[in-house]
Amino acid sequence: MLRVRISAGGINFNNGEVMIMKKFLAALLSVMIVMCASVTAFGATKSDVNKVVNTSVAYAFDGKYSQGGYTIANAKNFYILAKSGADVSAYKEAFFASAKDAAQAGTLTDVGTLGEIITIADKLGMNPENIDGVNYVDMLKNADPANYGASPYNYLFAAEAASAHGLTDAADAFCGKMIGFYTIGTGTDFWGGYGTSADDLATFLITLKYGSGDYSQYTDDAFALLENTYSADGYVNYTPSADSTALALAAYSAYGNKTKADSVYDLLINKFYDSETGGFKADYDTYYATADAVFALAYYLPIADADPAPQQPQETTTKAETTTTQATQAKKDTGKKSPATGSTGIAAASLTAAGAAAFVILFARKKHEA
Repeated sequence: MLRVRISAGGINFNNGEVMIMKKFLAALLSVMIVMCASVTAFGATKSDVNKVVNTSVAYAFDGKYSQGGYTIANAKNFYILAKSGADVSAYKEAFFASAKDAAQAGTLTDVGTLGEIITIADKLGMNPENIDGVNYVDMLKNADPANYGASPYNYLFAAEAASAHGLTDAADAFCGKMIGFYTIGTGTDFWGGYGTSADDLATFLITLKYGSGDYSQYTDDAFALLENTYSADGYVNYTPSADSTALALAAYSAYGNKTKADSVYDLLINKFYDSETGGFKADYDTYYATADAVFALAYYLPIADADPAPQQPQETTTKAETTTTQATQAKKDTGKKSPATGSTGIAAASLTAAGAAAFVILFARKKHEA
């Protein structure tokens, strides 16, 4: 047992007791530091997300994709831009003129492009059942589900639009086509033998979210496979990438898994966001990666933390009242989320405790040396 002797000169320890005390306090300090480090700052507020979206739109769209305007030939980029909440009114006339021309020519048969057109119209407050005399919702309803264009990813856009307009049978048909590319245990095979990836699994998962059936057998398997593509440097498609990480974020967000979405958001920002350009880093195409990130953030934004209400200053009449108010507020702030990171005051409290422990160790050492 550690014995402490109190004399007129203060507290005294013998050599062995000092060593025990130092080891105990050092261990306590280590535990407190680990506790502090383990308080991870997950997620972001809606304002945080919007700031990233704004810089990404400026980088990839204002700085690249929007330069030549939009037609149905680049409908996917216009779809992502519209979903971001950006003002796209300058491009809508030319875009819908090209859509009308294709509809009248009978060449607008790709269900993905039809879905993108409908979602863009919805975002603009237009009626996709009658834009310049064209009913795009009816066209999607009657389209052949086999016409998915160049990529099975287009089933996501088709299913989203069908679901939004009550076309349950069409949405389920598009989901059924996606399931046709899936094998339990191995995942998707969109590209004829190249296997699955984080990008493909995430797109598959989001698509099924718009169907009305019970797809849990597939979604449970797909999420398990998606986690197999995780690495500390990002989700993997050959290598960790912003694209794969962004689409994983979109998948978890679409299914309302906030805990996972928050952690993947942090991973995406910490590993790939470029604060100098405002876009996202990529080995291949930074503009493409940034567009994928904007797409994902549109799914994450609804479940991001709410912005904290601004605190109103409290008026006090005496010095004593002011002191009491500040002390009470400090106690409340201990467990309050940080607006920028979502972290709590636990880390600060742990640091304070660790500092106190360090002071005790220093005090014991000084007493021993004296």
